[in-house]
Amino acid sequence: MIPKPALELRYIYKNFGEKNIFTNFNLNFPEVGFATIMGPSGYGKTTLVNLMLGIHKPDHGEILGFDERKIAVVFQEDRLLEHKNGLENIMFVLRNPAKDDEDMAWELLTRTRLAKDAHKLARNYSGGMKRRLALCRALVTDFDLLILDEPFKGLDVALKPDIMALTKQRCEGKQVILITHDMQEAEYFGGYIVDISNPPLFFDEMNT
Repeated sequence: MIPKPALELRYIYKNFGEKNIFTNFNLNFPEVGFATIMGPSGYGKTTLVNLMLGIHKPDHGEILGFDERKIAVVFQEDRLLEHKNGLENIMFVLRNPAKDDEDMAWELLTRTRLAKDAHKLARNYSGGMKRRLALCRALVTDFDLLILDEPFKGLDVALKPDIMALTKQRCEGKQVILITHDMQEAEYFGGYIVDISNPPLFFDEMNT
């Protein structure tokens, strides 16, 4: 198997009008496991996600390695197909789904407590249910890299530990970039934690 190139952001500059978001920003990511990005609101965490996905382009600098990955994303917004039901939302992201895929969809729905609502239209889901469905839709895919932007925000406190455990299990052996304000979430998943307001040049520096 040919190794995939490293995920790197090199010398990134990004402005929106007169507002500067990133200046000479450098970061790379571990090959396997969680890398958690934290920081105060307004420091560009979601902008960073959009840059990594190619939704926004940097004004200067290079973003490397992302094009070579199969990426699944949980955006900060749920981005569901509101006119489709829960099961259809999950199956929609699969190409030529097989029986095993549908079995996995049902397993995810069951473990996120959505199975009984699988045939309900997404527009009739509560906010927490939509968040769980958005996560199911990402976890069902055969991803190399999972990007999670505040994935557990708004979840019921009683359900959150089980949802986090499911996420950790499905991400074993994969690369994951987690955006969160919650230090307990960052510590639960382990790996590297970076404060975007004062990042290292490279993750390797955290081991020195």
